[in-house]
Amino acid sequence: MTEEQAKELLQKYLDQQANQEEQKKVEEWYAALHIKDTAIPADRKAKIGAQMFAHLQVAMRNEPKTGQILKLRSFIRVAAAVLFMVTLGITIWTLNTKKPSGNQITLVTGSTQQKRIILSDGSVVLLGPSAKLCYPKVFASNSRQIELKEGEAFFDIAHQEKRPFTVHTSAGINIKVLGTAFSVKSYQASKQLEVAVVTGKVAVSDQKGNLGTLVKDESLTYDKNAGSAAIRKIKAPAFIEFAFDGARLDEVITKLQYVYSIKILLSDKSLGKLKTTASFSSKQSPDEILDIICSLHQLRFNASKNHKTFNIYR
Repeated sequence: MTEEQAKELLQKYLDQQANQEEQKKVEEWYAALHIKDTAIPADRKAKIGAQMFAHLQVAMRNEPKTGQILKLRSFIRVAAAVLFMVTLGITIWTLNTKKPSGNQITLVTGSTQQKRIILSDGSVVLLGPSAKLCYPKVFASNSRQIELKEGEAFFDIAHQEKRPFTVHTSAGINIKVLGTAFSVKSYQASKQLEVAVVTGKVAVSDQKGNLGTLVKDESLTYDKNAGSAAIRKIKAPAFIEFAFDGARLDEVITKLQYVYSIKILLSDKSLGKLKTTASFSSKQSPDEILDIICSLHQLRFNASKNHKTFNIYR
């Protein structure tokens, strides 16, 4: 749950429109205030105070009739108390999330602007016009998480098996990958969100659970109103370029396995130390790429009948 979503829940609670489960969540936040000794920075306290004052001003803007004064004052006391408790709960929740202080960068593009961003792990993001992306200067040691708040972006993710990469969206949809290339289209004004995979594999989920797993040349369309998702083949698949500059052969193999969802075996582990410098495109077949690589190192390879498993040998 993002901070914006938490604030929306707060507003529903104050408007008495929250369901039983949402009311329980708010009450759990309040209960947490009594069991957590969390120090809140002065600037956050000031923000909470400003929010409370703004809400009280709205409540007091209309002059009440004499017979309604007592009722309004009671409402203001209750609303202010609830606002304070829940906002403080949101603050505690925000402070306890694993986001390094001062580490976040927010990038916004203009209506005709595009941006190419290289993240700290070497992953590349191509951000489209009128988009907003939040990402850390340096990723955590055990995970890589960014948030696409608005717009469209293309992601070419560096493979790191022990550090999964997750893209969060303002629609509450999360895309989790290990190493692949895909695009996300998420506009707050649109009723739909789209995820399209160019290479590799991604898992798409919402708060209720997994919506589907996409592989190369597949896309998922999520209907925000219905809360449902549909997977289909991409009619006009896109292609990416990927290059290796003195990379070890076992690193090249790892990349190819995720790009094409295949398995590549080495007859001798020592072959994995061979250095490779070459550029390829995902429009090339695995056989074509392996033929080039093997030619560079005077190696050979064979493929299974379905061309999903390859063996490299001398």
